[in-house]
Amino acid sequence: MALLQASGICVFVSLFRPYLAQSEAGIRRLGVFSAAAALPLLAGQYLLEAARMTGEMAGSLDVSLQHLVLRSPMALTLAARIAGLALIGVALRIRGRHSVAGAAGVLLVAASFALMGHTAVNPWRPLLAPAVTAHVLIAAFWFGALPALYIVTKRDAPGVAGQAIEAFSRFAVRVVPILAVLGLMMGVIFIRHVAVLREPYGWLLFAKLIGFGGLMGLAAANKSRFGPAVAAGEPKAFRQALIAEYAMIAVILSITAALTALYSPE
Repeated sequence: MALLQASGICVFVSLFRPYLAQSEAGIRRLGVFSAAAALPLLAGQYLLEAARMTGEMAGSLDVSLQHLVLRSPMALTLAARIAGLALIGVALRIRGRHSVAGAAGVLLVAASFALMGHTAVNPWRPLLAPAVTAHVLIAAFWFGALPALYIVTKRDAPGVAGQAIEAFSRFAVRVVPILAVLGLMMGVIFIRHVAVLREPYGWLLFAKLIGFGGLMGLAAANKSRFGPAVAAGEPKAFRQALIAEYAMIAVILSITAALTALYSPE
């Protein structure tokens, strides 16, 4: 979550910087904090991978298992994410001509999700790798934009905040449907048999779909009702909707983590 939030905030600042006034510094600080918080969490995930292999915490102290992890796709994934976070942190800390570093960092983070997991061993990998990268990139943008927009409503004048929200809505309405299309495409490729839908993988997938439907409902309400009210000086409902969206995406990410780490559709 910290990884995706840092990436999404970097994308948000790059896209909507002209609409940010007093809020830009606070959004950048949150992005840098998210990137810094992600680093020790990623290191912990790497160290615990050996424990996951053995099914007990003692496995994390097994040197031979740690060497095995070091030679696995997990190590390359971790390296890509650390490099991506470093570039994102630099881009967010230094104003001005930072877009190349930020874009490279965000792309590294998104592409890292295609280096391991279901997509890495599937025969359809040439199609799945770019699909999962784009899927993660859009999800990160959405997730990171929510706290950024909350800061906008807190620090910028109602008129300025309203313009930023309108610009975000115009962009989001174009890219969010792509998230659903990519997710459906990957689901069709992964699920070879209908029987999978009666297994934990299928149950978690249904839970994700229900959560996504709820998110789309909240997003529609933000675009049509709550967002325009911010420009009129009434941001409370919009802020509450942002918090609800953030919590729902956090739950969906948790479901996804369980789905990809513990279950396989094969």
